[in-house]
Amino acid sequence: MGARERILDAAAALVARSGFEAVNMVAVAREAGVSRQTVYAHFGGRDELLSEAMVRVTHQVLGRLDARIADVPDAAEYVVELIVAVRAECRRHPVLGALLLADRGSPLFDEETFVRTKPAAERLLVPLLVREPRLAARFGDVVEVILRSALSVLLFDSDAVRTDEDLRSFLRWTLLPVLESAYTRG
Repeated sequence: MGARERILDAAAALVARSGFEAVNMVAVAREAGVSRQTVYAHFGGRDELLSEAMVRVTHQVLGRLDARIADVPDAAEYVVELIVAVRAECRRHPVLGALLLADRGSPLFDEETFVRTKPAAERLLVPLLVREPRLAARFGDVVEVILRSALSVLLFDSDAVRTDEDLRSFLRWTLLPVLESAYTRG
């Protein structure tokens, strides 16, 4: 493994253990076993380093999500299973868990969250158009509703949706009518 990969892994490990505030170039260099100059040679600053580390984690998670939900044929069930799978990944992966905690310096809680998250949501939701082509006319609206619902589930987990079955039931009750409305109104 090269220095760049070790540095990215070190940044992710620091976030997982201690939150975003713990990440600085010196701590990352120490964790990766490289010099601070090596970290700066690969990354211009802390924000760039964190951004690339989160992109790397996201790509790993996206691969697992794709594998978990690829065979779901129905558009509405795809959304339900996608949100269930995303929550499971957030619970499983310490870096993603750190993203959900405001008191750990998470970048999720700034004003640009939705703007940064939307392209990833669109990428995950494009398969809806294969499952239900009538959604194409309202795809932007569908992405918006699903993304807001998913973020709400992740950020405000509660006893009402604690189990996967509870969450599935909630999502079917709240999201399925929205999706049906989107493709019947076109």
